[in-house]
Amino acid sequence: MSEKLHAEELITSIVFVRHGHTRQTEQGKLYSDQAALLTEKGRTQAEAVAGWLPAEASQILLSSTAERVTETAKIVSAALSLPIKLVPGLDEQSVGEWEGRTYLEIKKENPEQYKNWCEDPIRNRAPAGESIVDVYERVKSDIAKLIAEHKGQKIVLVTHAGVIRSAIVEALGMPIDNFWRISVPTGSASKIDYSTNFATLHYLSRSFV
Repeated sequence: MSEKLHAEELITSIVFVRHGHTRQTEQGKLYSDQAALLTEKGRTQAEAVAGWLPAEASQILLSSTAERVTETAKIVSAALSLPIKLVPGLDEQSVGEWEGRTYLEIKKENPEQYKNWCEDPIRNRAPAGESIVDVYERVKSDIAKLIAEHKGQKIVLVTHAGVIRSAIVEALGMPIDNFWRISVPTGSASKIDYSTNFATLHYLSRSFV
């Protein structure tokens, strides 16, 4: 029998699915509104990714708590015949007083706030909101807990772009300043495998419509 190079490790696999399209997405608005709903396009995207996901043979379906995410997760649930478990810590970045506004509106109406934010959009916050660093640290902690809880299993996690970007930054050991360089379209899927010592990104922002 040939000698093995490394001891076998349990691999925890997570397919991150971003919720489908919303009206706010189309309008370029900043929003963390829990009540925002999918559009018809968003439901089509959810159905498309749900139709592909059985190939991943996932065992667990997790979902953030916002309505647009749980709408997407319900479509995935029907395709995979898996119950949905909600994970409240993995909600989208809070944009505080900038809720429901575009960057252009903020620049026109609150130029000093906008100028201050632009000086470091990774570490600075909207008034009463979270910074990207805040989101990253929150997601980093919660993903580690999920991996520990579901070690060795295959998971689908339906969630938000900010959560997925944070997970990718952490998995690849990227500088947090590269956060906004990662595109995560609505209805897309990204897969990361986690072992004891490292993480492997298998695909990023795969779209199906």
